[in-house]
Amino acid sequence: MDGLTNGKERRWSEYGEAPSKGIYVFYENGVPIYVGRSNNMSRRIREHGAESSDRHSATFAFKLLRESLNHPKGSAAQIETASIEEYRQQRQRVRAMTFRSVAVPDQLEQTLLEIYAVLEMGTAPRYNDFETH
Repeated sequence: MDGLTNGKERRWSEYGEAPSKGIYVFYENGVPIYVGRSNNMSRRIREHGAESSDRHSATFAFKLLRESLNHPKGSAAQIETASIEEYRQQRQRVRAMTFRSVAVPDQLEQTLLEIYAVLEMGTAPRYNDFETH
């Protein structure tokens, strides 16, 4: 957990320097706002802010979009299509964030650390809600 709170803080564009497998935390203005895990962390971090990413690969940006639109009703596809410019802005917002990461090769340990980090850093329920859709 120490590396997620005190480790080297990197810009989104430095996603290639993340460990291959583990946990990452996005920070906005020094505040942790989203915790994630991946077995291909550099790709996953990049996807969150890439212009070409959609709601399936840029899930964090899509959560930011829903929030900016005050959690509109309707399907995810309708929201994404109706709000193309706003969604682009949310992916840009992610690209302006920093992240910290730690290597965690074991998937069970990743899961447990992700849940612990979410609870410890207070990113739930706003962005880490663990809901399935």
